[in-house]
Amino acid sequence: MPNITSNQIFSQSAKHFWQTWLFALIWNASVWFAIINAGQNILAAFEANPVFYCFISFPFIGLFIIFQAIQQTLAWYKFGKTPLTLNPFPGQVGGRCAGQLDLPVPAKYAGHAKVSLSCIRRYHQRNNNGKSSWHTQSLWQDRITLKPDNDGQKIRINFSFNPPADLPESEPESDDYHIWSLQVRLPLPGIDYDRIFQLPVQTADEQAISATKRFKPKTSTIIAHQDTDSSATPQIIQSASGTQFYFGYGRSRAMGISLMACGLFLAVFAHYFFAGFLNFLPITTGLMAAYVELIALTLFILGLFLIANSLSVEVGLMGIRKQQRIFGFTCEEITDAENIADIVIEQNASSSSGNTARVWYRLKLIKHNGQTIEIGDSLEGQSYAALIRQQMLAALGSSWQPARRHKAPEKNKRPLPVWLKRIGKVLSYSFIIAIICDLSQMFPAIIIFLTQYLP
Repeated sequence: MPNITSNQIFSQSAKHFWQTWLFALIWNASVWFAIINAGQNILAAFEANPVFYCFISFPFIGLFIIFQAIQQTLAWYKFGKTPLTLNPFPGQVGGRCAGQLDLPVPAKYAGHAKVSLSCIRRYHQRNNNGKSSWHTQSLWQDRITLKPDNDGQKIRINFSFNPPADLPESEPESDDYHIWSLQVRLPLPGIDYDRIFQLPVQTADEQAISATKRFKPKTSTIIAHQDTDSSATPQIIQSASGTQFYFGYGRSRAMGISLMACGLFLAVFAHYFFAGFLNFLPITTGLMAAYVELIALTLFILGLFLIANSLSVEVGLMGIRKQQRIFGFTCEEITDAENIADIVIEQNASSSSGNTARVWYRLKLIKHNGQTIEIGDSLEGQSYAALIRQQMLAALGSSWQPARRHKAPEKNKRPLPVWLKRIGKVLSYSFIIAIICDLSQMFPAIIIFLTQYLP
C-alpha cells in the first residue's frame, strides 16, 4: 500500500526498470552460460527430439527483455518522477477517486490520454503438491479517454472516477491483499508516457462522501467512446423497429488468437514430447498424448469461437431480440418487454500483462422468471458498460416498467444414464488400466530376466 501521509503519489517506474534490468541480466547470463558450457549436448538433444528446438527462442527472449529495459530507462529519464496529486485524499470507495497529473510535454505533441483505475486482488496460493505461487485477480476497472489541458509549457490531466461501494479498500501487502492501480497512457513522439500509480483508496463514510459531492470535480475534456479506437464494440444503428446493438466478428480477436496459438503450441509440443516414450509404454503414452491433444483442441476451438461469432441485439418497444451467429449458424431468441425485469452488468473477462490489467464487461438480461440471457460482451470499462445498459433501457421506451421478478423454479436434476456412469468410471481408471496393459506385455521379458538369477 502506498504512503498515505501525502496526497503526492509517485509511480513505481524507477523500481520497475531496475527490476527489468536485473531480470534481463539473470536470464541472459543463465542462457548463454548453458549455451557455452553445454553446446554439444544441446545439439545432441535437438537431434534426439525436435521438441528441444523451442529452446532456440530463449536467446531472443533475452534480447526482448533488454529492449524492454532500455525503453523503460529512456522513458524514466525523459519524463522524470511526475508525481500525481490525489484530491480527495485518500480516494473514496463508494465516493470519488480524482486527481491531476502534470507532464513536461508541450500540448501540441500530446494525443489523447487513456486513464484506467483498477481494483486488484493479489493472493498467495498453495497447490496440492505443496508448491505456492502468487495470483492476480482484477475485481473492477473503469477507463476514460481524456484530452489533456494546456498549462503553459506543460500539460495537465485531470481525472475522476466513482468506485462502487461494494469494493474493498487498499490494504498493506500480505498473503492476500487488495490494491488500487491507476494507469496513465499518453502517445507522444518517440517514447510514449506509460506510468502506473498505486493509490490509497479507503471506504468513506456518508459525511465524507456528501462533503465531496458538494464540489464538482475538475476533469479534462472526456473523449466520447465512439471517437476512440475502441468504438467498434458495439455499433449502434437506429432503425424503424428500434435500436440495434451489433457486436461484430473478431471483437475478442486478441484473446482468441492467444488461445488458438496456445492450443497449437500445446499440440505440437505434445506430439514431439510423447513420441520419445511410445516405445517404452505405448498405451499409457498414447493415452496421455490423447488427453493433452484434446485440451489443445478445446483451446483452439474456444479461440476460434471468440473470433468467428457475432452478436446482434435489437431493442424496441416490443422487447429485445437477440441473434447470435456462430460459424454461419444463427441462434435467435426473443423476449417480450413485459417479461424483462432488468439488465445487469457483470465482469466478462480479464487479462494481465506485467503490471497492466484489462477488464471487460458483459450485459445480462434478467427475465421475470429469473432466467438470464447474455445481450452484450467485450465492453471495456465499467462506465462504458453502464452507458450501453442505459441506452438499451432507454430504447425500451418510457412506458416500460420492470417486470416483477419471480423465484426461478428449482430444476430437478436428471440422473445420469447407467452407460454414461460406466464410461466415466472407466475413464477415471484409464491410466491404471493402460499401465497394467503395458506392463503385461513386459511380463515375459521380466520373467526371463528373473530366471537368470533364480537357483
